[in-house]
Amino acid sequence: MNASPSLVKRLRDHVRLAAACAFSAVAVMYAVLCLKLNFVDTSPNVVCSSGGCPRGLGWLVLWTVVTGLAAGGLWWSAVQGRGYRSAVGWVAAVAVALVALWPGWLGFSWLRGPHMDLFSYQVPDGPGADRPIGSWPGTPGTGFVIRGRADVVTGYDGEGRRGWRLPAPPGGAVCAMSSGAPSGTGLLTVTTAESTCGNRLVAVDVTSGEQRWTKDIPELVGRPSASGSLAVTATADAVLAHDLVTGAESWRSPLPAGAVASEVVAGPDRVLLLARTDQGVELFALDARSGALAWRFPMPVGPEPPRIVSTSPAAAVGDGRLLIFDGSGRQSARSEGSYLTTKDATEWLVVGEVLYAPVWEREKREVLAAFSLQDGRRLWTRAFDPDWRVRDLAADRSGRIAVVTEGAYVHLWHIDPGTGKPRGESTVLRGLRLGTSFALYGRTFVNLDDDGRLPPIFDVAPTFGW
Repeated sequence: MNASPSLVKRLRDHVRLAAACAFSAVAVMYAVLCLKLNFVDTSPNVVCSSGGCPRGLGWLVLWTVVTGLAAGGLWWSAVQGRGYRSAVGWVAAVAVALVALWPGWLGFSWLRGPHMDLFSYQVPDGPGADRPIGSWPGTPGTGFVIRGRADVVTGYDGEGRRGWRLPAPPGGAVCAMSSGAPSGTGLLTVTTAESTCGNRLVAVDVTSGEQRWTKDIPELVGRPSASGSLAVTATADAVLAHDLVTGAESWRSPLPAGAVASEVVAGPDRVLLLARTDQGVELFALDARSGALAWRFPMPVGPEPPRIVSTSPAAAVGDGRLLIFDGSGRQSARSEGSYLTTKDATEWLVVGEVLYAPVWEREKREVLAAFSLQDGRRLWTRAFDPDWRVRDLAADRSGRIAVVTEGAYVHLWHIDPGTGKPRGESTVLRGLRLGTSFALYGRTFVNLDDDGRLPPIFDVAPTFGW
């Protein structure tokens, strides 16, 4: 007659069975996650050898193999000991397997790093929508953003819903928007009839969408600029400044004979103007209080047109080099070694006395660089993967620089402004339909594509699931 197994042997058999079930459950979960990362999260044109593998996939495959082999060895041991014949052992094994899934999931989450996914979005405008013009952020902390199209300017509240709409005049169109909306007031250049854009300057309250004031000004050129208490714009023959609150004209500064303005930027102390004259392209500095000409400087011109970077300190890019000017208009510094393209100047970011911009390193890969606006020095560079490019830059509320890069995947980085080092791991932005042009405000993206097939605005939120 066979003696019943000892208590120690029964416990050992139950432990083997429980461990076999636990490792099997984790191995199956990891195998499913490997398939998901390869065939669900990965676009068809992504190849692992060119940097397209999902983050953590290699380690996940290794863990799948290790846990699978461990499960196989434990099952062989459990079968040899015949511990699978106990109903109590099975109940305990299933319970342990379910519990083991949680630390297994935590390991997977650590491997793949932080992810964000769509939280809310607006329905696309449709292919017949007018072209986007630009965008403004609302009051800080509210999540409010404004997106302008040629036919309408729309304000979206903190939850992405439409808060207000300001249509273009009948038969007219919105031509340009100021780059920012200081003091809660943004500037629009519109046309009131079928003519060259534009002939009316409109100041808009970004919170309510109400027009603070309008001024009919013939032959407006470029986009207006707002700073402090001034609204500044260029016309065919002058630079005009109006009070940002009341719309009253503050001063008028005539252009030199034959000059054609291309860009005007207002600052607290001076207004900078780029204009083509009989001497070439020149940079003009006007006193912000009176409009009097302070100095002028002939800009070097290369394959791309010059652009204004900052008014205080005065800085501009010409022939791919950053030029710094002192108070009298003398060139005090010039960057060396990096070509700054003005074609993608929308990707520039100026914070304090530092310019952040993507540049090409030895014409092989794009890197993010920081330049001092005091002496033109390149302070640091930050390289990403070779095939990735910088899509957008923004300053976040904590003082870091938010950087959106795109390669096989879209990543959101938070960079230390002083050193260029990432603060923590980058966040993978999943399932986003980004256009060729967009703006980032916190966790809100504003698409500025022309085709109308993308959501005009959407928010992202951390992903906690798979």
